[in-house]
Amino acid sequence: MCCRLIISNDSSGRSTEKETVAGIFPSDSTRWIALDRETNLVAAIEDAVVAGCEVVIAAGGDGTVNAVVNALMRLDIQSRPKLAILPMGTANDFAATLNIPDNLVAACHLIETGCEANIDVVRIRSQNFERYFANVAAGGNSVRVTEEMTPEMKTRWGAFCYLRGGLSVLADLKSFRVDVQCDDESFNQLDCWAILIANGRTNAGRIVVAPQASPTDGLLDVIIIRDGGILDIFEIVSTAVLGNFLECEQVLFRQVKKVSLYSHPEMRFTLDGEIVDEEPIEFEVMPQAIQTFVGPEFCLDNK
Repeated sequence: MCCRLIISNDSSGRSTEKETVAGIFPSDSTRWIALDRETNLVAAIEDAVVAGCEVVIAAGGDGTVNAVVNALMRLDIQSRPKLAILPMGTANDFAATLNIPDNLVAACHLIETGCEANIDVVRIRSQNFERYFANVAAGGNSVRVTEEMTPEMKTRWGAFCYLRGGLSVLADLKSFRVDVQCDDESFNQLDCWAILIANGRTNAGRIVVAPQASPTDGLLDVIIIRDGGILDIFEIVSTAVLGNFLECEQVLFRQVKKVSLYSHPEMRFTLDGEIVDEEPIEFEVMPQAIQTFVGPEFCLDNK
């Protein structure tokens, strides 16, 4: 019987600690799958469920969580197993939102003794694709920061690699003219640098970009960073690092259930680190979509 299916990413930042995890879970009730481009996660999870799998464990960073969430959302909710996250990546932003400890032994023990929450997931659509994400979709100049990242930079700088990679982008910010529909409220012909659609609180190395976001409130946090001058750049960056990002005059903030977006030029997004080349046109929250193991502090904060 397979009680647990572990999806591991051998290229993640803490993959060398895989043996720690293997020593905790009994081998006779645990199955491992390495995540790569050839892996059919939906089929693998379906097979594991038939074999008695009750928990799917994403052992990696936000990209691994993103891949597992997308696979789980392809399954019928009645047969969808629980999700656990072991923070073995570079930044582990969504794990931080769920108050999952960085210590892998403690994170593993949450699966046996920790509390659970039904977390929201965000569905994103364009004309030619449909995907899901759990943490943050970052569009505009945010994509350029992600493109600056290299494996060497992640190894050397860790979570701070996102700040390091953003330095060259800040010197040459592009402007996007957007029309945004937030539920029943419209914003037309806005000039902006970036748009964030947040379900979790932090992004790009645990920088707090959505301090009011909760993955259990049934809402999306929409953050539009409007165009400005060099002093505005300095204020946005400094307040983002300090965690009071929404206080900037250049930031437009809303909490909604659905967002529609049109941009010129087209605005690409990263979904928890995965770059989407086609412009998304709709984001919608899927409330309480996946039952997930969380840290005890998360349970207390969300009562």
